[in-house]
Amino acid sequence: MPKGTFIEYDLLESAAYRQLTATARDVFHRFLKKRQLKKRKGSKKNEWIVANNGEIIFPYSEAEKMEISRATFARCLDSLIECGFIDIEHSGGGGPGKDVSLYGLSERWRKHGTPEFEKRVRPKDTRQGEALERYHREKKR
Repeated sequence: MPKGTFIEYDLLESAAYRQLTATARDVFHRFLKKRQLKKRKGSKKNEWIVANNGEIIFPYSEAEKMEISRATFARCLDSLIECGFIDIEHSGGGGPGKDVSLYGLSERWRKHGTPEFEKRVRPKDTRQGEALERYHREKKR
């Protein structure tokens, strides 16, 4: 398979995609770049599945390397979840070498703006005690 990122026309033309900010689109494109496509077994057509769906890792530190602040990255994640492009499969605890968040690509965007659309939001950060203190210490460095 040639290198590149495939994006469907109906996704690009969707109202959900058009309402994303430019930065949220950049973040979404990075999510698409991280997916591992493989051909569906037994498929006679070119049907592809995302082999690592629900296991995609995109830490805040990587967003910062893209010159996206933590606050902006959080807003991008919120938009992508609210519009139906990604879902958080596991909320990580944060910190280097610690529990990471795992993301999955979603098709919920297809029903965005309809009564059938399934709304989701990013879970609130519930870190307390030592984990929250460690986060603030690392942020000050």
